Amino acid sequence: MPAILLKISATLAFPLFILLVHPLGMNWRQSVVVSGLLLTVIWWTTGIVKKIPASIFLLVLFAFFSGVPLKTVFAFPLSESFFLIALTYLFSQAISKSGLIDKVFKPLLFRLATTPFRVILAIIAMYIITIYIIPQPLARLIIVAVMFKEYFESSNLDKESRQVLMFACVIYYVLVNMMLKSADIIVNTAIVAFAHIEMDDGLWLSYMAVPTFITGILVSAVFFFIFRKNLTGISIQLERAGAADPRGMPKFSVKEKSILVLIALTVAFWMSSGLHHISPTIITACATGILFIIRALNIQDLKAIDSTTLVFLSAAFSIGGVIQGCGAADRIFSALKVLFPPEYSLLYAAILVLVCMVMHMILGSNTTTLSVVIPGLLVISAGRIAQPVLMFIAYTSMIFHAILPFHSVSMMICTSYNYFPGSYVTRMGVPLTALVFFVILFVYIPWWRFMGYF
Repeated sequence: MPAILLKISATLAFPLFILLVHPLGMNWRQSVVVSGLLLTVIWWTTGIVKKIPASIFLLVLFAFFSGVPLKTVFAFPLSESFFLIALTYLFSQAISKSGLIDKVFKPLLFRLATTPFRVILAIIAMYIITIYIIPQPLARLIIVAVMFKEYFESSNLDKESRQVLMFACVIYYVLVNMMLKSADIIVNTAIVAFAHIEMDDGLWLSYMAVPTFITGILVSAVFFFIFRKNLTGISIQLERAGAADPRGMPKFSVKEKSILVLIALTVAFWMSSGLHHISPTIITACATGILFIIRALNIQDLKAIDSTTLVFLSAAFSIGGVIQGCGAADRIFSALKVLFPPEYSLLYAAILVLVCMVMHMILGSNTTTLSVVIPGLLVISAGRIAQPVLMFIAYTSMIFHAILPFHSVSMMICTSYNYFPGSYVTRMGVPLTALVFFVILFVYIPWWRFMGYF
């Protein structure tokens, strides 16, 4: 116990300095918010204090000392996304338990996805196919990840190779989501709102599809180089006793047919949400309720809901609104203005990327960081860069880059399921730091100039 207390005490030094000195002309509320945020990020990063108590500490501090309305502090647990994510855990648990993956999904994979390269092509194809089938991005990630997890566990892959390919599920989830606005209805829709612009799928595609395809090739090269020992010379074959025969036609029980019909109806309602305007949360709640009725789920399956992740997300999503609401964001960005040259140049763009990346490393959540960074940069860069270009520079600076799992919701969710160790995020994130600068300066910006958007 004394050793833990000593470690916790050591984390207090810099936050106490901010609290006592009030840097950047911050008032006492702003100093409390910034010092508390920094302390919580240190706890999240080091693990000295567990995620749930650290997250609760931040929420309590924001609630009592920020002066921001409670509905801003607790915006995430009061939102539909909170309940949708919780329900999606249960929905994917039912799919995993049902055994339908063995009969429907894996036979196709065992015929086609017989090498790591083909597995990655299958992952990309699955995400593209399900953009409109499963419109909620985190639901799509969780369901696809469960499918591939079941596939890998029935194969001859060793544990580390399975973990590397599960890590690929997250990498390519993000890259596919970058190409189309509808691919991530949470982050992609949010940043357009933060930038105060109108943009449909077609316009987004014209900005992002070609440079993101090139970026995907470069990211893949980095991925295969780093994990080459686990990805070369491997032939994937069926191994687990009792797993579905990939050569035969699947046969379904009455219960399995009921679950299949329910899944098909749920997907149909998700796809047609633009017509009937029924919330995806209500659709998923009804489907999950029926899964309990037909006993595809039971009370014990409630443990599939990751409470640690939900509490963490509640704290992470509160950050942007609170530091904006108390004025701390204005103080920070006023100080950052002196870093930028008076006119646009590649150096100006590089500083933009650096500022976005550093803020992302501090704040963690993509949505949180973009909610803070985009409004601030719009003020700093007014008249120098077109708003859509600035928005996409900020977006690309952080969306596929993470050093620690808490820098990405998708990474954090999958590491919480133990699909792969958190160290993989750092191993990939360090070289991607340099790649982010390269692709923005020499792939994305030249493409936008070619298209006449710059």
